[in-house]
Amino acid sequence: MKHIRLLYCLIIMTILLSACDREMSSPVPTKITIGVSMASMKEDVFHFMKEAMYDNKESNKTEIIWKDAKKDQDKQNKDVDELIRKKVDGIIINPVNSQKSASLVKKIKQANIPVIALDRLIYNVKLDAYIEANNFEVGILQANYLVEQLKHKGKIMILKGDKNNNTAYEITQGNKEIFKKEANITIVAETWHKGWSPELAEKTVRSILNKHPDIKGIIANNSNMIMAAVKVLKEKNLTDKIITIGADANKEACLAIARGEHDADVDKMPYIQGLTAFKITTLILRGRPWLFDTKIKNGDYIIATKITPVDLIDKYNIVNLEERWPELKKIIYK
Repeated sequence: MKHIRLLYCLIIMTILLSACDREMSSPVPTKITIGVSMASMKEDVFHFMKEAMYDNKESNKTEIIWKDAKKDQDKQNKDVDELIRKKVDGIIINPVNSQKSASLVKKIKQANIPVIALDRLIYNVKLDAYIEANNFEVGILQANYLVEQLKHKGKIMILKGDKNNNTAYEITQGNKEIFKKEANITIVAETWHKGWSPELAEKTVRSILNKHPDIKGIIANNSNMIMAAVKVLKEKNLTDKIITIGADANKEACLAIARGEHDADVDKMPYIQGLTAFKITTLILRGRPWLFDTKIKNGDYIIATKITPVDLIDKYNIVNLEERWPELKKIIYK
C-alpha cells in the first residue's frame, strides 16, 4: 500500500489547506467516536476503505464503530439506531438504498449527529458532506478506452447498476457523453441490474449475445458485473473478440486483466476514498474548515462534496496494483 499512502498524503494535504494553520495552533483534540454504516462488506473496495480509517484512527484520536448491513435495509436501519443509542459523535453512511435511507439521515439529524454520505448519495436530505469517487470521469475513461479499442465502430452493450443508485447514473452519463459523439458506435442494450447483481448481469449478457452475436464491446458500471460478462465470454470462446471494461478494479478483475481474459477496469482508489471520508469527518466533528471540490443540488438541499480521483487500469499498467493484489506477481512475473 506504499504508493497508495503516498498519493493519499498529497490529497489530504489539499483537503487540509484551509485548516492546517488553525490545527497547528490548536490544543490536542479531544477523542471522538465515529460510527460507520456500510451497505455491504462483500465487495473488495469497502475493505480498503475500512483499512484506511483504522490505519489512521489512533493518530486522529478517534474511535470507530463499524457496521455491515449486508445489503439489508432493515439491518442498516437497526445499525443506525444502535449508533444513535451509543451517542457517537458522527456517522458515515454508505446506504443500501439511496432513496429509502433518507429516513435514516433525518433520524440521525434529529439526534443532532453530523452525517456524511460515502460513495453513494442519499436523496433529498441535508448532509454535512458527501464523498464520492469521480464517477462521471469513470464513465468517460471507460467509454474512451472502448471507442479507441474498437476504432470508433461497433455494437456495444452497457451493464448498469441499480437504478436507485446515483453512482450508476453518473458512470453511465460519463459513458453517454463520449458515445453521443460516435456515429458508428451503436448501443444495442443498456440494462439496470437490481442490487448490482452479477447474476442478473450474466443473464443480460447471454440474452443480448443471442440477439446480437456480432457485438464488439461490453461496458459495466462495476467489476462484479463485468466479470459476469467475462464468464460468459470465456464459455463461448469470445474473450479475444469482445472488449470488456468495468469499474472498481477488484481482485478478480485485475487478475483477469493480467491473464488476458479481461481488457480494462477503472480503479476508484478505495483507500484514498475511505481516508478522505475519515479525515473530512474528523474535521467536521472538531469544527474545522475543510476544502470541498463542489456543491451539488440534492433535491431541496445543497451539499458540499469532495471528489476523489480515479485511474484506468489495463495490461500496460496493471503492475501498479501488485501491492494491493499480491497474487498479480505470480502472473506478471512468471
